Amino acid sequence: MFACTSEVPVPGKERIGTYLLQSLGDPLFNSCDPAILDAGADAGAIGGTFIDAGVILSVTYNNTTAPDGGTLLPDGGPIPPYDAGYLTFVEGSGSQYGVIVGQVIDVAGIAPRVFTNCVCTAIDPPAILVEERNSIVLLSESQVKALDGGCLSPDVLLDGGIPSGPDILPPRSVDGTWNVPLVCGVTEELVTVLGKDCSGNCTNCSIRFSVEGRIQQ
Repeated sequence: MFACTSEVPVPGKERIGTYLLQSLGDPLFNSCDPAILDAGADAGAIGGTFIDAGVILSVTYNNTTAPDGGTLLPDGGPIPPYDAGYLTFVEGSGSQYGVIVGQVIDVAGIAPRVFTNCVCTAIDPPAILVEERNSIVLLSESQVKALDGGCLSPDVLLDGGIPSGPDILPPRSVDGTWNVPLVCGVTEELVTVLGKDCSGNCTNCSIRFSVEGRIQQ
């Protein structure tokens, strides 16, 4: 599955790694009807289910190019340097653009979706849009060891729970090399139903998962 990842166009000057993002247990929050998304115990799978079966994380520091590739603001002024984070799908469907702050990448993307039990199937214009938001913590080998090899609750990890100390090394070396065996965080799906022909149970909703991803060799 990962033999062709080098062929996928990946933005960013520094590649962090390739990961499988997998849900951990039941959803943290779920207002979706099973007609849209069946997310029962462990999302219907022992040990969770894959949210994204293969993503590549990468970053660019002090980026001066807008997400659309432009180099100027709408008013013609220069774009202030910023740090960008990216999530690219292994199967080649594209990249989500976001930002990186410290060890946390926040990325989001929106796309039309079709749920067979919702009846409505229009893509252009779409009957259903789904926005996926990811907040992902990049953990170094020493940080993973401090966490006993697994992820903390994302509410803890994303609120000052990233291990630090004299024996903890950061995930990025000064030369831009990354050592990130594990990523942890949350994935949230925001479903917006636009089609008038969608069935009654297919209404706007959201679902939020705790996720982890282990680096793929």
